[in-house]
Amino acid sequence: MLADDQQDIREFIGFALERAGYEVATAAEGAQALALLSSRPADLLITDLFMLGQQGFETIARCKAKFPETKIIVISAGNVPGMPHDFLAAVELLGVAATLRKPFDEDTLLATVRKVLSPG
Repeated sequence: MLADDQQDIREFIGFALERAGYEVATAAEGAQALALLSSRPADLLITDLFMLGQQGFETIARCKAKFPETKIIVISAGNVPGMPHDFLAAVELLGVAATLRKPFDEDTLLATVRKVLSPG
């Protein structure tokens, strides 16, 4: 499951994951992603932090409460005024499996997804 309000990011990630053999559903914001997870459970949620509609922080909290078995990767440009430069490291304290700072390349994305989904 992928939640990002930028269509080009959804297309890039979706295409990369599908080409690597993963099944991908996409949503333009967090509430839509959680609704899709209700009818279509997923092993992984990749979510942006700052989106139109339901923000990533709320999406993470709701996903962890409702779908505790779903692993979460947070993606963000991380350059938000008023936020510390290393705030993505702080996001890991929310219990997410990994974070990726935008922009990232396909190899980095796939390595992160494989690591998060690997058993053990």
